[in-house]
Amino acid sequence: MNTTLSVYFGSERTYVALLNTAREGLEVMHANVFPQALKSEYDIPHLAQMIMKDLAPFHGMVQAVKFSIPIEKVYIYQVPNADLSRKAEIKALLNEEIKAVEPEKTTDDFSIMLIPGNASDDGSKHMLAVLTDHALLHLCKQCLSGFKVPITFTQNSQFAAHSACVTNYPEYAGKSIAIFGVQEHFIDVSVLHAGNLAFYSLYGIPEDEDFGSVCGKILTATLPAHLPDIPSPDLVLLYGEGLKKNSLDALSIAVNNPTQRFNAFRSLLASGSLGVSAISLCNKAAHLFPPVIGAYLKPLQEKEVTYL
Repeated sequence: MNTTLSVYFGSERTYVALLNTAREGLEVMHANVFPQALKSEYDIPHLAQMIMKDLAPFHGMVQAVKFSIPIEKVYIYQVPNADLSRKAEIKALLNEEIKAVEPEKTTDDFSIMLIPGNASDDGSKHMLAVLTDHALLHLCKQCLSGFKVPITFTQNSQFAAHSACVTNYPEYAGKSIAIFGVQEHFIDVSVLHAGNLAFYSLYGIPEDEDFGSVCGKILTATLPAHLPDIPSPDLVLLYGEGLKKNSLDALSIAVNNPTQRFNAFRSLLASGSLGVSAISLCNKAAHLFPPVIGAYLKPLQEKEVTYL
C-alpha cells in the first residue's frame, strides 16, 4: 500500500486528502479542510498541529506527502520561440522578468518549470515558464515536516487541476475541456485538448461586470480567436474558492457549452476508512479539491516538462 497525504495550501483555507493507489484505482481514505491558510511562518505551529491531529489515526500509514499551492503565488511567463538547447538564454530572459517585479531576487531563488504552451499564429513553439519561490516551498515543507516522510512540491492549483481533470473525466480524453479556476476577482482559464494543454491565461473580473458575462466572452470570443483549429469546449468545469452557488447558472445562461461543477472525486473510490463526515465533505466541496487530488497525480504532459 502506497499511502500519500496530499495537501493544498489554499489562499483562505488548507485542504488535505489521504490517497492510496489500489488495484481497483485511486482510493480516498480521508479528506478534510482547515479554516486557516499558510501565509507566514507564524501560521506554521497552529496549522501543523491541526493537520497532525486530524491525521493521527493514519499517522503510521503515511509514506509520502505531496502538496500544491495557489497559482497566484507563482509567476507564469510565455517564452516565445523557445529553444531548449539554449537554456541559459531562456533563464537570462526570465531573470529580467523577475527583476522587474522583485528586484532583490534572481531566477536562482525560484524553481522553474517549462511546459508546452499556447500555440502562436505563425506556428512557432511557445512555452510557459512557471516560477515558484523556493522560500514559499520551504515554508510549506516546514509545516508538513512532522510526518517525517519525503515531502514533494508537485504543481500549482490550476495545473494540478489539469491532472485531476484527466483522471476524473476520462471519457473526454479526445475532446476539449475548459477549466475555470474561480477566485474572488479573477479567473484562471485553461483549455485541454486531447489530453494536452492548448491554452492558459488569467482574466480579471471587473467590478461592473457579472461573472457569467466575463466567462461568456472568454468562451465565445477569446478562445475561438486564440484556438481557431480547436472546437468550442465540449465541457466547461468550474472550481475554486471563489465559485458561488449561482455561478453555474449565470454561465449556463451566457453560453451553450455544457457546464459543471468540477468533481475532484468523480472517478475515485471511497476507502472503507472514509468516515461519514469526510464523505459529506467530498460530496459538498468536490469543487474545492481539484488542486488536492491533482497534487498527488503526475503533471500533464510530464515527459515534455523541462526543469531549469
